[in-house]
Amino acid sequence: MSFVLGIAGTAKNTGKTTTTAAILRALYDKNISIGLTSIGYDGEEIDNITGLPKPRFLLKTGLIVAIAETCIKVSKAKFKIIKSTNIMTPLGRILIAKVIEGGMVVIAGPNKSIELKTVLDFLKQKLGCELIIVDGALNRIAPMKETDAIILATGAARNTNIDALAYETKAICKLFNINEANSREKNLVLNHDKITIISQNIREPFTLKYSSLLDETTVIQILSKIDDAKIIYIPGMIPHTMFRKLNNMVKNHWQNKSLLIGDVFKLLAGGEALEIIKQINAVYRNNGDVKVTKKISLLAVTVNPFYPLFRFDKNKYEEGFVNSHVLLKKMKACIEIPVIDVKNQGPSVITDILYRKIKDN
Repeated sequence: MSFVLGIAGTAKNTGKTTTTAAILRALYDKNISIGLTSIGYDGEEIDNITGLPKPRFLLKTGLIVAIAETCIKVSKAKFKIIKSTNIMTPLGRILIAKVIEGGMVVIAGPNKSIELKTVLDFLKQKLGCELIIVDGALNRIAPMKETDAIILATGAARNTNIDALAYETKAICKLFNINEANSREKNLVLNHDKITIISQNIREPFTLKYSSLLDETTVIQILSKIDDAKIIYIPGMIPHTMFRKLNNMVKNHWQNKSLLIGDVFKLLAGGEALEIIKQINAVYRNNGDVKVTKKISLLAVTVNPFYPLFRFDKNKYEEGFVNSHVLLKKMKACIEIPVIDVKNQGPSVITDILYRKIKDN
């Protein structure tokens, strides 16, 4: 069995690539077959906005990658091509390849959920990868629903106000703790890819014809069916502004009803985590419930004190840092899962968790 780990950064320069690279280094000698891909483009040498150096991936012999063909051409590593897929990206076709000579690599992978699933299925079923790492970010997080668990990378590049950063991260952690629907509830919405309303007496579900996400039109349509609803299933993205509008109109009609969401990433893609938590709490206060059809574990949070500091007197970016001790202490104080400064502490806490997950599978 394979374990698929997603590593998602909350912003550029929050340490996502550093976290991924540290995990790879720690696991290379563990006799584990590892696959690596990225949602989009990661591991560039220089940040294309700030001009500051960025960590790339040092890949060792034996690692399996799903990578765009242009990345292979410019890589310092050498590869044996295993499969050429039909997945196209701006950097060329996605290839499945094995590293036969190590070196520094930029990774660009599939952009869509269905493409990522295709790649993961091949790595799992055909190549037997025990651990597959998917490098991604919150601004392109939707395909992460194909993973088994997530590590969240955040830090001063997201917000130099440590208290605000900790508060936001706590809210993100709460989103990952939303309860999973039971098997009966999942079966009621199975194969529905549009917003669907299940009535109290479980009659034929009412499905909105054209939309899977919450918008102005669908809010009005949901409201028209709310009195007889038992489950409101929204498989697509839920913008926090539309969630607030839905709550303002439904109010106490949430009683004994469930809002069923595809996965946590549909919420994270919809806006600020703090605002989303506020809207979820409004459903709870009105005696409703919020659930996801697929729950994905949040294993750990990594923190990075670095941020790009713009010097107006020099008209350029320089490296800036918040107090790493204070950052780690405040994050640990409000988050129950492991919080690690990978650069200063190393990835052993994470790799120990992963090693157990792999062996349990």
